[in-house]
Amino acid sequence: MSPTKIVIIVLVLIALIFIVFVAAGALRRDPDPPKPKELESTAEKTEGPGWTAAIKDLFGSMKPKIKLQRTSYSSPAEENIAADEDHPFRTATFRLSSGKARIEYEDKTPLASDDPLMEMDNPQECDLPNTKKGAKDPGSCSILALKGGGTFTFKCTSENNGPCLVKVE
Repeated sequence: MSPTKIVIIVLVLIALIFIVFVAAGALRRDPDPPKPKELESTAEKTEGPGWTAAIKDLFGSMKPKIKLQRTSYSSPAEENIAADEDHPFRTATFRLSSGKARIEYEDKTPLASDDPLMEMDNPQECDLPNTKKGAKDPGSCSILALKGGGTFTFKCTSENNGPCLVKVE
């Protein structure tokens, strides 16, 4: 064997080992602290192996996000979401940290009457905590902006005008 072939074989082996270690690190999920059996929900029991969550997180991070002026909200706010012809769908996910809040979004994209998106709530609204039946995570909700943009409104709904805090994920 020539020295060139040996070098190429060694480099290919190093590349394969590197790929295996990167894939193992990406698919590894650190274990959560143990929970008492009575606090486990059915959704947590049927979540699946850790590598499925890693893949979901990987592809979820590639979805275009709505660009908002703040990363958290604690007082009434209203923002205009700019139109974006390059991205027909953009999302924003909100996580409740404290109190109660209401998020509303009215999309301004004109839809044709035969468009399947006509079935989407317009305006979209969600209350945090999310008490709707079948909600996977009561502490979060998402809104979907179409390419025409729209208006986003946030307000605290805690009793006696108490404080609230919602973070944008």
